[in-house]
Amino acid sequence: MLDLKQNAKDNLQYMLDGIRYVCETFKNRLPGSEGERGAQDYFKKELGEYADTVIDEDFNVHPGAFFGFIPPAAIFSLLSIVFYWIAARYSNIFLMAAVVMMTIAVLMFLFEFMFYRAFVDFLFPKKVSKNVYAVRKSEEEPKRRIIFCGHADVVHEWRYSYLGEIKTLGPVMAGGVVGMLYVFFVTIAYFIRVLVNHYQPVPIEGVWKVLGIAMFVFAPFIFAIIFFINYKVIVDGANDNLTACYISMAVLKILHEKGIRFKNTEVGCLIAGGEEAGIRGSRAFARKHKQELQEIETVTIAMDTQREIEALAIYTIGCTGTSHADEGVGDLLHEAGLNCGIDMPRADLYPGAIDSDAFAQEGLMSAGFCGVNHNPKRYYHTREDTPDNLNPACIQLSLEICLEALRLYDEKGGIRYWKDQRKKK
Repeated sequence: MLDLKQNAKDNLQYMLDGIRYVCETFKNRLPGSEGERGAQDYFKKELGEYADTVIDEDFNVHPGAFFGFIPPAAIFSLLSIVFYWIAARYSNIFLMAAVVMMTIAVLMFLFEFMFYRAFVDFLFPKKVSKNVYAVRKSEEEPKRRIIFCGHADVVHEWRYSYLGEIKTLGPVMAGGVVGMLYVFFVTIAYFIRVLVNHYQPVPIEGVWKVLGIAMFVFAPFIFAIIFFINYKVIVDGANDNLTACYISMAVLKILHEKGIRFKNTEVGCLIAGGEEAGIRGSRAFARKHKQELQEIETVTIAMDTQREIEALAIYTIGCTGTSHADEGVGDLLHEAGLNCGIDMPRADLYPGAIDSDAFAQEGLMSAGFCGVNHNPKRYYHTREDTPDNLNPACIQLSLEICLEALRLYDEKGGIRYWKDQRKKK
């Protein structure tokens, strides 16, 4: 029986050295930046040594939109609190303005953050990002395809993650989001009450006064979230997500060096750009190649932040609970993990997404596995995400899981095996 996972240890130093080299050579790899493009060009050249074909594809991205909506949404919320209190005394125009502002704020939050869809992207400067895709072909006509995926870009520092981990990050995020939604619903309710009153002013008394006072409880959190992003610091992204990039590339490297070519299984490696801008790169790839990816069975396994073994989990629920990946692919990963000595659970609901979610949103089979604590540690999206803060054991184990998943996928003849097993349960 072919055992690929034993090759992971031999390639650990390759991955560690590669992550350090990219961090030191290609600085400031924000989506659509020269740093990101330089890294992608380097990855294309590196993959050219291991793959039969390597392509790169440009796509447009508005990187400022994904986090850029936060300050205006927060400011709209704060202004709406003020307008709520003065509308009854001066004019319902203030109330209407509050309703409009809060509607825009909530829509930005829903589409940009909850659904990971472009909503206000066009309002932000356009840049050009890049995906790199490498393929190791099968010996004969391919009947199935498996793609391993990471992303090359990085993010500006999350201020509150660096200042106090979950102790500061949690209250600001929860208080800011809940506060915005609270202001929205109270404002809408008050507006409906005014309409019922034939558009005549309704005094801020009784329950309306209590609801209005409660807005001020959320105001500090809403104000704080304006400064969520520290634009003075661009993180190295050693863990997030060069770990996944090098694990994905190491799969092809091992197949090449061992002379392994599957009879009917094609193996791909996708290094996506623009993930930190709202999984824009993987979505661009999925949309462009959707027909090709549906011609034969194709599954995508994405990774992100392979740092903590105790946190390794399978991700089939993404985009803050609004997207659902393929459970069959999740079962494949679970069996691969068991064979590598770890029982990976399904990840709990979390605020965010990984590249596999973009494939899922396009109706393509995918799932992910990550090694990041949902109680974020200080390195997560901060200046401490450096090559000196890697966990070699987690990187090696993640590569072992990928190699075992590849072996199982080919040996079982595709994902139908796990789907059938699920039906039997």
